[in-house]
Amino acid sequence: MNAIMKASLPVQPPKHFAVDIDGTFLSFDDANFSKNKKAFEQALKAGYNVFFCTGRPYMSSVSILDDEFVKSTGYKGYPGVYHNGGVVYDGKGNLLRLSCFDSDFLSRLCDCLTTQHLEKYVVFCDMLDTYMLCEDSSLVKPLLEDIDVFSLPTVVDRASLLRMKISLLIVYERSILTEQTNLNSEEYVLKEGALGSWDVTPYGVNKAQGLQVLLDSYGCSEESCAFIGNGTNDIEAMDLSDVSFAVDNASEHVKSHATYTLPENSDQGAFYKAIEMVYGIKSD
Repeated sequence: MNAIMKASLPVQPPKHFAVDIDGTFLSFDDANFSKNKKAFEQALKAGYNVFFCTGRPYMSSVSILDDEFVKSTGYKGYPGVYHNGGVVYDGKGNLLRLSCFDSDFLSRLCDCLTTQHLEKYVVFCDMLDTYMLCEDSSLVKPLLEDIDVFSLPTVVDRASLLRMKISLLIVYERSILTEQTNLNSEEYVLKEGALGSWDVTPYGVNKAQGLQVLLDSYGCSEESCAFIGNGTNDIEAMDLSDVSFAVDNASEHVKSHATYTLPENSDQGAFYKAIEMVYGIKSD
């Protein structure tokens, strides 16, 4: 393994390890995905706290874990950081953080979507489900399936939506938000999502914030947490962690924020290689 290293690995391995899913832990090579799950399992059994830190909702994150893995490890997505840091759970499933859009922002967004007939381009997400303002989900269906959400969004009216705790928007094109004169760019954060879409969270929300909330609950600092990722939504978490990894399929910009750059991409088992580097746990 010839990882590009900006610093030496710490003598004392970090107790915690935050793991991005898409383009990082999730591999389309079955053999390497099995090794990734094995590495995750072995690290947990060795006493380390490995957990998801992803832009995905909770339910679609745990859907990639088979029953055998859950039975063997007891890991059911708790602890975990979801919605790019907007939703954080501790190890017992207690909600530590829920960052939601306020009703005023959602009301103005609904005005834009309905008056301009843009309803089919936006999915609204709370902690457990997805919603739309119209029946036409043809454009967003592939985006949702790419993150393992196979049920169609529930169609709701504006009044119902405004009563919900919406913490994530999935937007087909960023211009749907950025070109609206009654929406302020300081009210939301845009991050690249699945298949060219955009994940939108309340302003100031990112994975680093979510990680900090979880680490604070343990009474420990960021020095005790490693991180691995590949996307622009991982940059803040990479900057936070002293032991951060970028997989080879990350862009050069993302790699520049990581402490270590792995020569393997997600389909080549970059995650299990990182676990081997940090903890000496082999999954070959």
